[in-house]
Formats: sequence, structure tokens, C-alpha cells
Amino acid sequence: MTSAWRLIVDGADTGHRNMALDEALLWSAARKGRATLRLYSWQGPWLSLGYAQNLEAGRRRSCERAGVGIVRRLTGGRAVLHGCDLTYAIAAPSDRLPPGLHGSYALLAGALAEALQELGLRPERAQRGAPAPGPGVFDCFASAAADEIRIDGLKLAGSAQRRAACGVLQHGSIRIRPDPIDAARAAGLTGEGATSLAQAGCLHGEEALKDALVRALAKAVGALEPADLEPAELSLVEVSNRRRERNPLYRPRLPTGNSSQGHMSTTDTNL
Repeated sequence: MTSAWRLIVDGADTGHRNMALDEALLWSAARKGRATLRLYSWQGPWLSLGYAQNLEAGRRRSCERAGVGIVRRLTGGRAVLHGCDLTYAIAAPSDRLPPGLHGSYALLAGALAEALQELGLRPERAQRGAPAPGPGVFDCFASAAADEIRIDGLKLAGSAQRRAACGVLQHGSIRIRPDPIDAARAAGLTGEGATSLAQAGCLHGEEALKDALVRALAKAVGALEPADLEPAELSLVEVSNRRRERNPLYRPRLPTGNSSQGHMSTTDTNL
């Protein structure tokens, strides 16, 4: 197996397929030892829920009326409205990242901050020990957890992580523009506590952000080589995508087996 990480830069896709792709990458990390960085965006507004998060019936109906798609992430945390953001996914065997949740978060947070500095911003990393959001908080961007990225005290990027078997998946949302008002209202998100590249006065767009992220993450994790999904991964994507289309609140089965952590774990305070 090559030591280089695989780089996949995708365009916009549906929430169902985006999460199916991330699921396939986690399986490859856990079962095949594949390490991958994927960058992607979303077709229209999509509300992604944390793995254990519930969605009340009224909010679901509001999203459906407003044309906001609904999908469940593999990672924990709180709800994110996508469509005006760039999303990254890091999937790797656990031994390709620093040990423990905080170690890998810190490494990747440093790379995100470096990429944003390259774009002329002055990112801040939220410190450990900050109060955790209350159990009833629905919105990811209402507050920043440890090592999440803020600009002038407002949250710009949220991340969440899943560890399953010997694989790690971390993905996160970097806001490029403010969320559409109608979509945010339907999803029940106020936007308070959040910012975006545009609101922070950044003159660079999505392509410049992608380039800066690739450079910064290559410094953090090692060489990145453009590559495609393998046939087995594509098959898993198609199966998982169909399940999500039938049931937006579908919770996928996760890889199992021996793990350096001894169990499956996720953070419920990030993203």
C-alpha cells in the first residue's frame, strides 16, 4: 500500500451521496488501510444531522416544504445546514493520525487554520475547557468546541469525528457564504454565533480555499496524490445512497473489529 494519501476533489452532489461516499471512505480506512482526503460541496441546501441526533416532525416538514434535504452523518454532533460551504473529509487508519481524539483534532485544526491564514484571515482555535453546549442545542454553529475555528469570536468551521474499528473519519464544514434565510428558517437555525468567509471580508472563493486546504493538509499528513474511488467503494456508495434516499434518517452500520480504541467512539460536541 502506498504511503501517499489519496486526494479526491469532488463537485457538488446530493446529501445522500455525499454521506454515502464518506461512509465508503471510512470502510476503506478501517478494512483496507486507505488514507484519503476528500473535498466536496452540496447541491442546494441540505441539513445534516449528527449520528445520534433526533429531528422533530415539525422541523422535518418545514424542511421538506422549503426544499431542504435531510441526511444523517456518520459522525456525532449537531445539525449543519450545507450548500454555502466547502466540506472536507479525512478518512484514514488510526495509526496514520496522532493518537487519541484530541491529538488528531489538534493536527487537523492547525492545518485548517494555516489554510485560512494563507487566504488573509486571522483564525482563532477555540480552547479546550470551554463550556459544552446544552443537550437541547440543535445548531452546530451556535458555539465552538475545542480546536474549532473562529474569526473574531464567531464560528467559521465545525468538525466531527468517528472512530470505528481501526479507521478514523473526520469531516467538517467551512462556511463560504451565509446560509439562505428561508432554508435556515425552515431548519430552525438562527445563524447566531456563526460567520463565513464572505462575512469575514475574505476576497477568495471556493477554489482558492480548496487549493489552500490541499497545501496545508499535505504538510500535516504527508503527500497527497489525486486518485479515484475503487470499484468496491463505488458499489458500497450505490447501496448506501439508495438506503439514504429511502430513509433520510438512516443510520449506517459501522465497521467493527479490533480497534486501537477498544470501541467505537465519536464526539458529540463538535460539528
